[in-house]
Amino acid sequence: MAVEILEQVSEMEGLSENSDLDLFEAGLLDSLAVISVIVQIEARTGIRLQPTDFKRDDIASVEKLTKFLENRGIKDASL
Repeated sequence: MAVEILEQVSEMEGLSENSDLDLFEAGLLDSLAVISVIVQIEARTGIRLQPTDFKRDDIASVEKLTKFLENRGIKDASL
């Protein structure tokens, strides 16, 4: 799920091979993209997120988003 969300929002394929790539540093995510990531997570999981629920670093890479989702109890977060 993390790969799909970040590939869709960043419009970049192949992120599973670069799961530790910092998408903010690479210029693939910005503050507007963060909103899209939140919307995608909420739509796919049914959970509601508040801005205080995460830090920018929690969604900076596929690896970090996967860990964030797993910590929230989301199964299949890495798919």
